[in-house]
Amino acid sequence: ALPAPRGARFREWLEPRLPAVALLWSAGVLLMATHLFAGWVRVKRIRRRASVLETSNWPARVRAMAGRFAATRRVRLLVSSIVDVPAVIGFLRPAILVPASALSGLTPAHLEAILLHELAHVRRGDYLVNVVQCVGEVLLFYHPAVWWVSSQIRREREHCCDDVAASLCADRMTYARALTS
Repeated sequence: ALPAPRGARFREWLEPRLPAVALLWSAGVLLMATHLFAGWVRVKRIRRRASVLETSNWPARVRAMAGRFAATRRVRLLVSSIVDVPAVIGFLRPAILVPASALSGLTPAHLEAILLHELAHVRRGDYLVNVVQCVGEVLLFYHPAVWWVSSQIRREREHCCDDVAASLCADRMTYARALTS
């Protein structure tokens, strides 16, 4: 008798182990989904604890900057002592979270450059892309290529927003200095 083809031998070896493989994959998906859900809860908590910045002229400046993007959604400006770096949260009701220290520690030109970067994330719909990416990471958690591609996508999203913000800044050096500070 001829030996079984290599693929058939692998299938014979794998079939009795499929329930264990499925169980391990399900456990991994559950663990990753729990981690993703915990992150979502943390973001919701940060948003609830953040305060709306209304006492300065920054909300009006953000609306004007959003107009330069032809953004159709209203973006709220929130101040938080919990975050260390500016970030965008939300898709239906997007908000830019700014650390309280950024308001006093950055020059107005630097803060405007950073806000332009965050508005670029809103305009590009990066929040939705991030959600799809996270779901892919949950389902394919076991594959190193998924994690590598995902990190590359995140890096490129940041570069794209840097390019947009730098092109809208009055001076590209101002944007570069804002990033370093």
